[in-house]
Amino acid sequence: MSDPLSALRASLAEQLAHLRGIPQEELPESLLDVVVRPVELPGGKVRIARPADFEALRDFEGMAPGRPLPYWAQLWPASLVLAMALAESPPGPGRRVIELGCGLGLPSVVAARGGASVLATDGHSDAVAFAAHNFELNGLEGSAVIADMGDDADALVERGPFDLVLAADILYTVPNGDAMINLIPRLLEPNGELWLGDPDRAGGRRFLAAARSLFHVKSTDGDEANLHVLKPR
Repeated sequence: MSDPLSALRASLAEQLAHLRGIPQEELPESLLDVVVRPVELPGGKVRIARPADFEALRDFEGMAPGRPLPYWAQLWPASLVLAMALAESPPGPGRRVIELGCGLGLPSVVAARGGASVLATDGHSDAVAFAAHNFELNGLEGSAVIADMGDDADALVERGPFDLVLAADILYTVPNGDAMINLIPRLLEPNGELWLGDPDRAGGRRFLAAARSLFHVKSTDGDEANLHVLKPR
């Protein structure tokens, strides 16, 4: 009988190499050193595959010319806050959900567990590979595609509209906030919502200040990250 973790690593290596357009042997070892960890949530745990040593992967990618830092490879507090909210109030069957900057895809997995039709998106191809595998790891259906919310805004809008937009800790740059404020009204159904997990960064505060003219905002403070629910005015 094959080792499930070895099979997961082999499948990830194949997809990561394909998306990067390189041979598998050129992939960094720190990218393929994968662990699977349970995340305890209301309604039961979900399993998330991720690189075992984030710092090692970050250091390797930081030295590689033209490679973005792999912030996607960490389970950040804002993602956990968003996943907890989704576990407590699942979107339910028939709801169309998109996650922007999905990273490992934890909120997307939890939304899919609730029965929603989920599209996980990220501009980083490695993140999309892991998110797709995390759907499969939990026996769930969901789509994961490479898409940047700025450069690929029109393509994302064509996939909508959506009942629920998810985003966790993606407002760490001014361009990301500007892209979000332009994109969200185009993505949402008239009665749709944006659920935003944010660790109270300056970029998040800037986005919320700009968004209040377009959305009703309800915020819940957490220890390490806050949850903001935005509904169109």
